[in-house]
Amino acid sequence: MQSATPRRLCATQWAETSMPLILAAAIAFAAHCGVTPAAEGLLNGLSDADRQCLGCHAMEGFKKDLANGETLSLQVEGEAFAKSIHHALGCGGCHSDKDVKTHPQSGGGVIKSARQYSIERAETCRQCHDDAFKNYEGSVHAARLQQGNPLAPVCTGCHGVHAVTPKTAYETCVSCHSEALASHQRWLPNAARHHEVVSCAACHAPAALRMVDLRLYDSSTRSWVAEKPGEPWFEKMANSVDANGDGLDARELLELMTKINARDPKAEKTLRGRIELRNNVEAHRLAEKGSAIRACDNCHRAGAEPFHNVTVSVTAADGRPLRHIAKPEVLRSALAVAALPEFYAIGGTRSTLLDVLFVLALLGGAGFPLGHLAVRWLAKRKRS
Repeated sequence: MQSATPRRLCATQWAETSMPLILAAAIAFAAHCGVTPAAEGLLNGLSDADRQCLGCHAMEGFKKDLANGETLSLQVEGEAFAKSIHHALGCGGCHSDKDVKTHPQSGGGVIKSARQYSIERAETCRQCHDDAFKNYEGSVHAARLQQGNPLAPVCTGCHGVHAVTPKTAYETCVSCHSEALASHQRWLPNAARHHEVVSCAACHAPAALRMVDLRLYDSSTRSWVAEKPGEPWFEKMANSVDANGDGLDARELLELMTKINARDPKAEKTLRGRIELRNNVEAHRLAEKGSAIRACDNCHRAGAEPFHNVTVSVTAADGRPLRHIAKPEVLRSALAVAALPEFYAIGGTRSTLLDVLFVLALLGGAGFPLGHLAVRWLAKRKRS
């Protein structure tokens, strides 16, 4: 990626110093183009400065002609941006390199291609996400970019431009790797199930540390449980159950699930386990396909690394996961079976009580035909 250090200016300063100029420029430009600012309902939660920017940039078909004959869309969906996790930064948070005194008359200079623009603008992301960049630079994606591969993803390729919202790794990866499931089915038993409960990066970022995330799922609506805006409850409830703050044990996990289901008796909430990375930033450090983890015993053995760290989570109102630490024993406790009916990794999660019950059932099943044969033998012997 090309090195660039755009002038950093926080959104508040940008708005305070430039508001009169922004207001005048946006209104004048909008009037010149014969358009009006976007509907008020689409701009809820945005600053006045951002509303003025959208007065032009929300126009349908707003675009710029590039040097190579391509066109670059300059349209920003107001509602999508308002829902973005970046909306609090405002336009000036990322576009501080624009001189509001001369914008838009000064334009943005010559842009050779949309691809080159995406690569250069990624340096803006580095200002806040340097840790992600350091991981990305050691990834197969960065290697492909340096080789000139036009399909190698940069920041916006996976995370979007203005409508940046949290996504699961699987949703992001399959947008390009649509053949992933079919290719895994050629060698991986029960591939569809693995794709459902194992994060792509859990295998394709082999140097990263993994964990088990027990995510709250509503079986009645077939959707992940999410908090509503302005109504946070999960962290408060989890802290009340885990009063000493040392992580949820099996009894506390069962109590938490009881309280959660009591909030909405009509819902059927359970926990679905997924193998995730402990630090999602490491998901950017994806390795070559040949280096991905293929050994089954990385998960399917007693004491496997992912099962040493466990969290319980729901989805926050902004789409991010809200996690509370749980003790690893919850995966092996018979007491937690009621809360975890849909998570079991053969060889990885072992419950001593369930093992004993299994042996007794096995002996009982084998004992019936053996007993039957013994009775027949004794009866035959007695007749003779």
